[in-house]
Amino acid sequence: MFFALLTYYYVEVSIKPTLASICEVKAKVIATQIINDTVREELNKDALKEQILIPTYDREGKVNMIRTDAMVMNTISSNIARNVQQKIVDLKNQTFSIPLFTALDSQLLAGKGPRLKFTILHQGSVLVDFVTEFAESGINQTRYKIYITVDVEISVLSPVTTSSTTVGSNVLIAEVVIVGDVPDSYMNLPSLKNE
Repeated sequence: MFFALLTYYYVEVSIKPTLASICEVKAKVIATQIINDTVREELNKDALKEQILIPTYDREGKVNMIRTDAMVMNTISSNIARNVQQKIVDLKNQTFSIPLFTALDSQLLAGKGPRLKFTILHQGSVLVDFVTEFAESGINQTRYKIYITVDVEISVLSPVTTSSTTVGSNVLIAEVVIVGDVPDSYMNLPSLKNE
């Protein structure tokens, strides 16, 4: 009984944190790969991507406003969320092995010893959103960017530990420069700081 309790305590204190961090890293790698692949596949559909930004023109044919098509953006976000979720569901149990002394967090014998095999099962939830950004680009230009953000909360279930981590990705999906009229005069005054 004493040795059983000692072994349990040793696994809890020494092995479990190392395994939890290894599982978390593997989950982040897998989730990042799924996000990147899914966003790339969705953005390769030019029929949708080209319809995100809709410019309107003035009488002289210059762009005076750019609006976004909410229906297209909702379609893209729902497609990405559905595909990421499906790819997480389709993941087979991931098997990995680590050397015994690595699991024991030994600095001297790291990478040595018999390999311990573990199987992890992934479960996750997906949140997709859009972020817009305006930035000045010269005295008569405005740069307008639209990013899609994908956040995946992924849980790793293994015989030894259960851990959860959030992986986020921010991808630029559209960028346009709006050129306005050049002003007759321009003055750039430095800001005064109170000292």
